[in-house]
Amino acid sequence: MVTTADSRLTLLRRLAWACVLLMLVVTTASAWLRLAQPRPACFDWPACRSADRPVAAAMVPPMLGAPATLALVRGTHRASATLVLLVVIAVAALTLAKPPRRWAAGRLALALLVLALALSVLGIVTPGSRASGVLLGNLLGGLLMLGLSWRLATQLAGWPEASPTLRRWARLGAALWMAQAAFGALSGSGHWSAAPVAHMVLALVAGSCSLGVGMAARRQGHRVDGTSLLSMTGLQFVLAAAAAGSAAAPAWVLLHNIGAALGLALMLGLGRRAES
Repeated sequence: MVTTADSRLTLLRRLAWACVLLMLVVTTASAWLRLAQPRPACFDWPACRSADRPVAAAMVPPMLGAPATLALVRGTHRASATLVLLVVIAVAALTLAKPPRRWAAGRLALALLVLALALSVLGIVTPGSRASGVLLGNLLGGLLMLGLSWRLATQLAGWPEASPTLRRWARLGAALWMAQAAFGALSGSGHWSAAPVAHMVLALVAGSCSLGVGMAARRQGHRVDGTSLLSMTGLQFVLAAAAAGSAAAPAWVLLHNIGAALGLALMLGLGRRAES
């Protein structure tokens, strides 16, 4: 016999996985819109971003910047962001409003709600801004929301937690992936000429950490998470090489952005504690 508590847990799990999918759409659409903006031409990355080089003429990527395509992507981004906010509110209400309360899931839902509202306010008060602070706020906020959504979904699904040591390393890896994503965004926007070098150096550190966390996760029985993280780390290096070898072609950079979002989510999933 299915109880009310069981039905509520089933609904919570579905909402959490819906939040993961919606945030993947949001972060992908956001990256698409960012890459479709006029960007300095780059034919020998990262040297093209160095301080002693004159700024190249801005160009609009034809494949990503078609007006009809941009309108579709922008509409998808807004609709998905609105749905995420509604889903997060529902999860927070279901986890905290009635017993048995799921405090860990509720805290994650509240954190997601705060981030969603903060990003909404940022979008309202800085429409069309290309300032570095706005860029990083949108990028890191979206990535963190995707990672926390994955963490919430795996927690409600009852996936086993990692050991305390592995959790600490996974959290460190998540911080490194976030920092690397920030430097990557600054590199592509031309805000800081040293960003490409910092991005490449940090990639080696973050990649080494990811490989170590992935192998340790597999040894501890987290085969799905560990294998996925190892595969995503290797794929990120391939995509980075493809982007660098293609004059930072927006399509390759977009795939690289998606890989960064998924890698961060896997790290945050391994860094979670069991529900309490």
